[in-house]
Amino acid sequence: MLQLADQPADLQNSASIAARACAILALLAGTALAGDAPPAAAFAASSEFSYIALAPDGRTIALDRWTRDGHKVVLLEPGQEEPRRVLTLAQGDKLRGLSWADADTALIEISGLARYSNNVNNTQTMFEFFRTVAADIGGGAPRMLLPEGEYLRTNTRVIGPSPGKPDKVLIQAWDYSSSRARQTIDTHLQNARKDSGYVDTLYEVDTGTGKDRLVERGTTYTQEWAFDAQGGPVGRLDRRVEAEQSSLYGRTGRGWGEVHRVTGREDLALGGLTADGKSLVFLGENGTANAKVWSVPLDGSAPPALLHEVQGTDIAAIYAEPASQALLGYRTGGLTGTTQWLDPARTAQQRKLDKAFPGRAVHIMDRSVDGRRVLANVESPSHPSTIYLIDFEKGAADIVGEGYVGLIGAALAEVRAIQYLARDGVSIPAYLLVPPGRKAENLPLVVMPHGGPESRDEFAFDWLAQFIATRGYAVLQPQFRGSTGFGRAHRLAGYGEWGGRMQDDVSDGVRHAVASGIADPSRVCIVGASYGGYAALAGAAFRPDLYACAASINGVSDLPLMLGDLERRGGEDSDAIAYWKQHIGKATDPKLPARSPSRSPQSFRAPVLLMHGEFDTVVSPRQSEVMAAALQGIGRPVEYVKLPGEDHWLSQAGTRVQVLERIEQFLESHLGVNAAARR
Repeated sequence: MLQLADQPADLQNSASIAARACAILALLAGTALAGDAPPAAAFAASSEFSYIALAPDGRTIALDRWTRDGHKVVLLEPGQEEPRRVLTLAQGDKLRGLSWADADTALIEISGLARYSNNVNNTQTMFEFFRTVAADIGGGAPRMLLPEGEYLRTNTRVIGPSPGKPDKVLIQAWDYSSSRARQTIDTHLQNARKDSGYVDTLYEVDTGTGKDRLVERGTTYTQEWAFDAQGGPVGRLDRRVEAEQSSLYGRTGRGWGEVHRVTGREDLALGGLTADGKSLVFLGENGTANAKVWSVPLDGSAPPALLHEVQGTDIAAIYAEPASQALLGYRTGGLTGTTQWLDPARTAQQRKLDKAFPGRAVHIMDRSVDGRRVLANVESPSHPSTIYLIDFEKGAADIVGEGYVGLIGAALAEVRAIQYLARDGVSIPAYLLVPPGRKAENLPLVVMPHGGPESRDEFAFDWLAQFIATRGYAVLQPQFRGSTGFGRAHRLAGYGEWGGRMQDDVSDGVRHAVASGIADPSRVCIVGASYGGYAALAGAAFRPDLYACAASINGVSDLPLMLGDLERRGGEDSDAIAYWKQHIGKATDPKLPARSPSRSPQSFRAPVLLMHGEFDTVVSPRQSEVMAAALQGIGRPVEYVKLPGEDHWLSQAGTRVQVLERIEQFLESHLGVNAAARR
């Protein structure tokens, strides 16, 4: 539907907003008292406060709120009696981001489900359809930016205000033209994917009228752009997944030209321009062991030059100034990343904040144009986020909101960054959560492999892991080979290793926890979502001696079936199928059936819990259905819970409560934690 409607400004208990803006985020669950195990609702409330953005003048904040009558976007001035405006999302729509075009206009990114007809193979499937809506503080009808016209548009992403042009923003979108898709079938023109009708396109959009102007059209391979101080595109990143090739293009008076290319399984990320505006800044390994920051001239007159590196670990992200695109700083990878600013003023601000909140990580989320006010997220792995509005001129730090109001004062797990040795001697990074008030000795253990799998867990508050730990379980989060942030070799070692080396690293984590006395070997369960769900099922299928139970949330159970679903959905030459064939293998590879848990139901000994979102557009619910059918067919214990109306990311707070409560029951049934130990 992709709609927004105004709500009367008098929210329930709105008088308390004058004292503290976060009062509008009060959860239905009460605040937990120290020593109590907080209820599931307290951990499931992440969507109560998912997004927040500070207006350029630093006076107004946009944030979201879940209420009984829908998901709302609230525009408010901290300290004022009432919100300036409250908007309600249409039923079925999901909030995906908040930002500001200017001091008076908020930009609201939302998504909804749509059915897609593939003209190439005459199939229909559902996908998430992303759009951006502009809403003024003072009222008036919200305006959808880039409405459908000649093209079907999705994945709209606001780049930022168009420099020097009030009321205009730059938006990046995927445009789909069915005529272009038909024209490229079987032509492979310029190596284009033969089913590709999507082209990455830049628009300048008037936020008042919604009218747009085409700025630049990329290719079917374009992923990112870089801009000069006037908002003109001068850099472009194209990624040809099937060819394992990424190219940077620079724009000069002679037009676009390729200035740098990498081949193999290496990702690049554009990060803006050098201070003189003559070179692109990018993040990548560039043939080295770790991701570093580089520059390359727009005219390609010299090879890439190294700007910044951190010995022994990746640089995980780079930050650029929105208007000038100048490099501001970067964030390191490894087990405990830090932010490094290049600008002395920002460095001084960061030091003040770090000193004000000792023992916590302070991440600046947003700032006013003059830099006097910032929104800062303050948290640690054992302390949920608190959002502060910092006024450096006044020397004040006011709480804007608590990410998890129901966890204020709760006793939460200690989180340790650890390393253990895999069977071949490789060191595997991991996080260990120790239940509050317990020693890390002979505990029931829950192993939680992350999703992705080319992803990672962070040294930050994790609502699912903390929920499980507060129930009396040690939680191990292994950063198995294939995880990002720990160097090129570690990341690439996951390719072709579903059910292989990646799974061995998880199993070796269990062995480490047992050998070191942390875990009771008779009480170990494996729980995961997405790829982590696959790892949970693979663990139960292929290492049944290790696990007393297994739970999969939106997980994969059949690798050939997954590849087939992706091919039917996007076509045999889509980016998705090209990537997964590289990462998993071809559907004809004889290893894949052997590494598919649903095809080895007889190997399962432990009871299995399957949960899957009805509208999961990433991993088809068929994956859990075929797993349940295979186990039921031979009488193995399994429960399948369908999550109505839910997506891959568990976007609904109510669903998360359901998932947490069911996991708690499942673990209690099969690991048998003494209830008294949790209180």
